[in-house]
Amino acid sequence: MKVGDTVSLRVLADTGVTEVVGTVLVASADSLTVRRRNGSVVELDVTQITAGRVVPPSPAQRIAAPELEHIAAQGWRALEVEPLGDWLLRAGGGVTGRANSALAAGDPGRSLPDAVAAVERWYDARGLRPQIQQAVGVAPRGLSTLLDERGWATSPLTHVMTAELGPVLRGADSPPLDIRLDDEPDDAWLAAWRADSGLDIAVARRLVTNHPNAFFASVLDGGHTVAIARASVDGRWAGLFCVEVTPANRRTGLGRAVSIAALRAAGQRGARRAYLQASSDNSPAVALYAGMGFTVHHDYVYRSPD
Repeated sequence: MKVGDTVSLRVLADTGVTEVVGTVLVASADSLTVRRRNGSVVELDVTQITAGRVVPPSPAQRIAAPELEHIAAQGWRALEVEPLGDWLLRAGGGVTGRANSALAAGDPGRSLPDAVAAVERWYDARGLRPQIQQAVGVAPRGLSTLLDERGWATSPLTHVMTAELGPVLRGADSPPLDIRLDDEPDDAWLAAWRADSGLDIAVARRLVTNHPNAFFASVLDGGHTVAIARASVDGRWAGLFCVEVTPANRRTGLGRAVSIAALRAAGQRGARRAYLQASSDNSPAVALYAGMGFTVHHDYVYRSPD
């Protein structure tokens, strides 16, 4: 077993025999460090492992991180996009990090110092703080060191999780809820999205509808919107975004229900696999998606001048 392998291990723990399934992060003669499907990391002594095998990766796991990041950039399209070599300069009125950061995936077509300077000029010209979205361990070699030397801050990790849609939807129950799917978000949907963040609703509407194949799921209770999700389809990939549940209705299964509804509609529009992003410190969300069958594909951070 080597770094990067997806493994299924039978492990002898203090509480008995348990199964550990995940991706090998560190491998040595004495131990294995594995990132489990729920995003948690466990270090195992080889003497604890009684059996194990390498699990062949699914198509949703085999895709390279830069390619997946460019697919995700199509699923969540900024209002203004300009290429910088393979990188993308993106602006969206300051609404969300993904739409207001330079995607550093691939070759910028110039030296890294020149590329970072170009990022700074581009965002300064738009009155936005320069920001770079950088996949961990994947972005161009030397970029992290350069940004560290310049004193750029680093955000918490965000997990990019993927899954084959068939297993996610197979057997997923359809609870007796009032779930609606629309091609445009209504005012109630927009009000429910990041309700406590003070979003500019006009900019938010332009951003979430800036896709030819996006749709919006809502769970209604007595005419009130209590849960929402957005999905978009690009080829065989579906992106799941904007999953929100009103505070009074959290931990009641509505997040799962509205996500499944959006993903089922994506499957009907031709998607065969899906991705989503979840902050690594949002344990309830990571656990929800892991329970639906999503696994962590890679992580990214945002870098910005401190």
